[in-house]
Amino acid sequence: MSLRTLKSTKEILQQLKSGSGAAQLPSNISKIALTFALKGKNESASARHFLNENLPRIQYNNPQVEYEVNKVADANIKPTVTLHFRNGASKTLDIARVKSSTICDQIFAN
Repeated sequence: MSLRTLKSTKEILQQLKSGSGAAQLPSNISKIALTFALKGKNESASARHFLNENLPRIQYNNPQVEYEVNKVADANIKPTVTLHFRNGASKTLDIARVKSSTICDQIFAN
C-alpha cells in the first residue's frame, strides 16, 4: 500500500514500521545520499519510487542517520545512492533500473 494513499496517522505509522526499509541500518552508516534526474529517462523511475515508498521507512526507523536527496535537472545523470560511513569512507550504488526493494537490500547489506 502506498504511503501517499493512507488517511489516518495510525495507518501511516503502521506502514512506516513495516515493509521494505523498516529496519535498523548497520551502525557504521552515517549518511545516505540519493541522486537522480527529475525528468527524462526511465532509469530514475526506481529512484523516485524508492524516495516515495522506502526512504520514509528508513528515515523513520533510523533517525540518527543523515539523509540527502539531490534531484538533478540533467536527464543524463545516472541514479545513485551513496552510503557514507562513520570512518569517512563512502560507497556509491548504481540504482538505474533496479527495483526499490533491491535498493533497500543493497543498502542494508552494507
